[in-house]
Amino acid sequence: MESSLFRYIWKHSKRQQVVILLVTFCSFPLIYYSLDLPKQIINQALQGTDWPQPLPLVGAELDQIHYLLALCFLFLALVIINNGIKFWLNTAKNLLGERMLRRLRYDLYLRILRFRLPRFRQVSQGEIIPMITSEVDPLGNYIGDAIALPVFQGGTLIVYLYFIFAQDVLLGAAAIALYPLQMWIIPWLQAKVNKLARDRVLNIRRMADRIGETISGVREIHANDTSAWHLADISDRLHTNFEIRYVGFQLRFLIKFINNFINQLTPFFFYSIGGYLVIKGQLSFGALVAVLAAYKDLAGPWKELLDFYQARADVEIKYQTVIENFDVPDVKSAELLTDDAEGAEELKGEIVLESVTYTGAGHPITDVNAQIPQGTTVAVVGEDTDGRGDLLELIAGLVVPASGDVKIGGRNLDNLPEAVIGRSIAYVGPNPYVFSETIRGNLTYGLRHRPALPDGWPDTADAKRRYDEALNTANTYFPLTAPWDDLAEAQVSSPKELDKRSLALLDKVGLGDDAFRLGLSARIDPKAPGAPVAELITARKRATERILDDPQAADLVELWDATALNRSATLAENVLFALPSDPTVSMGDLASDPLVIKFLDSTGIADEFLQMGIEIARTMVELFAQLSGEGSLLAEFSFITPDELPNYDRLIKRIDKQGVGKLSKSERSDLMGLAFELVPARHRLDVLTDERTTMIIEARPAFRTMIDAESDGQFVPFDPELLIAPLSIEDNVLFGKPRVDRRGSRERVDRIIRDVIVELGLQGQIQRAGLDYNVGVAGSRLSPGQRQRIAVVRALLKRPNVAIFDGVFTSANDPLLKIVREELGEATLVVGIETLEGARGIETILSMRNGRLASVGNYDEVSTAAGS
Repeated sequence: MESSLFRYIWKHSKRQQVVILLVTFCSFPLIYYSLDLPKQIINQALQGTDWPQPLPLVGAELDQIHYLLALCFLFLALVIINNGIKFWLNTAKNLLGERMLRRLRYDLYLRILRFRLPRFRQVSQGEIIPMITSEVDPLGNYIGDAIALPVFQGGTLIVYLYFIFAQDVLLGAAAIALYPLQMWIIPWLQAKVNKLARDRVLNIRRMADRIGETISGVREIHANDTSAWHLADISDRLHTNFEIRYVGFQLRFLIKFINNFINQLTPFFFYSIGGYLVIKGQLSFGALVAVLAAYKDLAGPWKELLDFYQARADVEIKYQTVIENFDVPDVKSAELLTDDAEGAEELKGEIVLESVTYTGAGHPITDVNAQIPQGTTVAVVGEDTDGRGDLLELIAGLVVPASGDVKIGGRNLDNLPEAVIGRSIAYVGPNPYVFSETIRGNLTYGLRHRPALPDGWPDTADAKRRYDEALNTANTYFPLTAPWDDLAEAQVSSPKELDKRSLALLDKVGLGDDAFRLGLSARIDPKAPGAPVAELITARKRATERILDDPQAADLVELWDATALNRSATLAENVLFALPSDPTVSMGDLASDPLVIKFLDSTGIADEFLQMGIEIARTMVELFAQLSGEGSLLAEFSFITPDELPNYDRLIKRIDKQGVGKLSKSERSDLMGLAFELVPARHRLDVLTDERTTMIIEARPAFRTMIDAESDGQFVPFDPELLIAPLSIEDNVLFGKPRVDRRGSRERVDRIIRDVIVELGLQGQIQRAGLDYNVGVAGSRLSPGQRQRIAVVRALLKRPNVAIFDGVFTSANDPLLKIVREELGEATLVVGIETLEGARGIETILSMRNGRLASVGNYDEVSTAAGS
């Protein structure tokens, strides 16, 4: 990367910078004439005596009034033209800056991908992420100004000074008299500010790193009671940051004070010297007015130049601190990362290690020589500190040896692009990473090499704009919305077949039931193409029949019935007999929804819900007081928290004194929200009388009518003939609520629903819905075992020629290993196993000890060599 920010800017934007500079130079004559024109208006149009006079540049003779108007309109035209040029320049500079910022961030991200794996042991996420995001952000504004601003503002400053000197030399000297002082003291103070800025960046980076460590090691912190130490550590770093910022803003304010003082001192010279010259008749009044106007405008370019210098020093520091971490010598060639494998020969054949030496995380690997024939199964045995993991990464092409070669089919992995290695070799480590997306996305991740671009792409205005902007910023032009899964590599012909293959592999590795369970918890959009709406409605009817025919099952469920209250559901669900289409909206929040408020008011039940909310709040306050702050019983009332209780306590006391008439709109909504979240069978508060139950049931049709007329899809009614999008598949099939007052009701109802789905042959569609389950940040919603098996399926979907699994299998008898071997067919399988006993049964074993290849052979040969 370029060591200088200016060189980086000029290298990638010189053509645009030249265009901006040409427009800038063209603006200077117009600026000068706009300064001279006011003097002509005063001296000639207002004070002139010999009329008519010829208009400059035009030659037509005009009387005084028309002469004045002509000059004024000419001045207005210059104002419009000058501001139009400034508008174009500002737009062009900022567009250039944003494009260059995008290019820089892309280059830095590409640099991360080019880092060798050992580099990531030296830097942390807490350092790298802020560099690409926040630390380079100020560069976007600076890059566009880097050349154009000093030229434009400097040129404008020269034009103003030239004009002032042209009026009077003494006034010109007065205008620049204090500039040398500013040019000496401001850089001296700014250098101190720059040093503090660098210290602040480094301190913030270290603090981000420590915060990242806290998040990653939070279990150890709580397990060892070291919270106080970590708080003291962060407090010390915050104090350092405080000191840096405190001294920094003092220096910046001092710079501002000096600038303001000098800028205010110069007019003193103008008024005194200029006034004296006007009185003596040595300077016209119009010239003095023009000089004062010019100096007033002169402060702008000078201030812009000073601010630019301060910004330049700051962004140079930011750029240098970023480059120090990204411009490292040992990185992959960009071509190895980005070159396509189209037309390249498939990577297969014997794996050969020739005198391989490497220093990694474990024991240094020294002089390893080995051959692994195509299609065999080989175990690399040893502790990770023996170099087992490093050797497997060498075979996978993830790291390169310090000396020696790793070859497959006679081709050196170090010289091959990732497009060849990544499509031919599958690697699964002991702690595989799962990305923050769906299960399907993680399974097919290994097939995302290049997008399948249609003929004539880009074919829309938006696609063309994105394509052009990508080329302007040297970004990849591949669209994210294009199909990325390489179906041919997975040996399938359609996305549907790819799903089928994925589900078959998930079932083989033991995750089929997990996919089914997650599918039941998924939501389906009834309008989506191919959505099994009719099938799920059929399943609902069959499940309802089965539940009603079985007295034991019927006692576990409260089905939705338009003529009855569902005591295991919230009062909001009961009175609306519908759900918000947005599943993230809570029942309590519905009390402030305009459509719901209109419904409550039109049916005359708003006051009853308000009264129920008051009764609930009063009961909760009394219960909390009786519990003396303990939360065991309060936990049953999930619609109210201990932190909210004091507010409700004060509200109830105010209601007792002033009545409900003094309640604000938000307070009424909060109280009605409590009633909306009440589940009668769970909370068992004596607020739901028979009269109120009847009122709730009778109000339902009114809301259904309102939904049909006004909701615009905001609410989805409970209808046995409709698929309810906000509900999960399982709850759609159940069309009711498991009774909350029956222990284990949910589990027993689940079995009924699963049986119905299996009988109707819908398990495949449910499992496909499970593929859309989002696994959370880094797979946090999955267990470690699930993450590992997803990584195994990801590797198998690629149908690799070489598969490497480190720490995945406990032994040669691991059922998962047998499944993998069967799926790989004629591919080479290399597994990392910790103990020699665990490798018993594998045809070839490479035994690693202290970074050296201790022995090679079958189990008996290696165990004999180990015993000797």
